[in-house]
Amino acid sequence: MSVRNERGFALVLTLVVTALLIAVATEFIREAYVEMSFSRNYINQQQASLLAEGGIKGGMTLIRQFGNNTADPQFLALVGQPQQLDDERGTVSVTIEDEGGKLNLNAVTLPNGDPNSAYDAVEQRLLVLLGLPAELHDTLADWVDLNDAPLPDGAETNYYRSLPTPYSAKNGPFDTFGELGLVKGITPPILNGLRGYCTVYGPDYPININTAPAKVLLALDGDMNDTLVKEIIDRRNTKPFTSTGELSNLAGMDRIFPRISGIIRVSGTVYRLVAEASVGEVKRIAEAVVTTDGNYLYWREY
Repeated sequence: MSVRNERGFALVLTLVVTALLIAVATEFIREAYVEMSFSRNYINQQQASLLAEGGIKGGMTLIRQFGNNTADPQFLALVGQPQQLDDERGTVSVTIEDEGGKLNLNAVTLPNGDPNSAYDAVEQRLLVLLGLPAELHDTLADWVDLNDAPLPDGAETNYYRSLPTPYSAKNGPFDTFGELGLVKGITPPILNGLRGYCTVYGPDYPININTAPAKVLLALDGDMNDTLVKEIIDRRNTKPFTSTGELSNLAGMDRIFPRISGIIRVSGTVYRLVAEASVGEVKRIAEAVVTTDGNYLYWREY
């Protein structure tokens, strides 16, 4: 091999080795960066999780401070309004919702399948106001009643067993709000649409007129109208109701009040807490349903 050829081969070999070294160094740097990113994201995730959990505990502490006095104007001013707190590690936003201001779907149907008087009518009116299919009334009733005889627009175990992923009708009260998604006709958009107006939590069914959304108030009775609902909301915004009897003093409510007096109240006992925490680019959300005496009815973190 000539000297020129030897030099040429050495140059090519040097270039190849150099290229390999650069490739190895680049891969090492990339793996180190990925490892650092994973480590940083893991730490941020843990901190965000702790912040979200702290937000839930803070909201629960606030609820317990007011206890049975949840009709207090100071407390009502916080309900539904996100409270944001900044920490050196990140940010957490906490929202308190009164589940008692919503229609409890477990109140609508009796175990034997019969409608539960006024609550059944409230549900039917609320479905219309929300623009949802009237058939949901029957499918919801069939899910919670104890029998397997479907209502005209309902569905029992025979229907659910015919699905690609078969399961049985509950034939009992809803345990979680997400369980509604198993009911025939309730799609994810419908489930989200029901969230602000319906609940399944708590043993007490009367609706809190100090926190109920306008459409829930409108659904309380067939003679309710937008004018009466506005009067109720205006009154509670300036001076919350301290007894249900005060509602009868509003103009136009004297005829309606006797029909709804048994399904309304002025304070809450069950609340939904949602805490959203951010640390860097990581977000964690904690959701809990709690009672005023400190019991957890539901918990989820995602």
